[in-house]
Amino acid sequence: MQQRLAQLTGHLVEINGEGLGLEPGRLQRVFKRNFIQVQGELFVPLSLQTVRVFDIKPASCTVRVGLRTTFSTGSAFSSIRLVQIGTDFIEVQSKGKFPSRILFPLNKIEGIFPVRLKSKS
Repeated sequence: MQQRLAQLTGHLVEINGEGLGLEPGRLQRVFKRNFIQVQGELFVPLSLQTVRVFDIKPASCTVRVGLRTTFSTGSAFSSIRLVQIGTDFIEVQSKGKFPSRILFPLNKIEGIFPVRLKSKS
């Protein structure tokens, strides 16, 4: 996850974790191990629920999947576009009119399931 975040240095990010209500800020620095710096504060990405990255082009190749997470999301990730799976993270393309990606630490994912679109009759 550190390697992927290092590629996104300078982007606007939103840190999401249990009990955190932080405003988005710039990803200033990614350390080799364990930490990232956002708005002067250090975070451990693998302990967070998600890191959402803004100002990023939509991925050209995605697969529609559903995600089961260790934290409550309702049905927010029941049909989402998978971009890539790394050794310790999953990256998805978010829904909505503002392009963004959401990175999940792999330890926050319980399962991935296929999503089939219903055909129009």
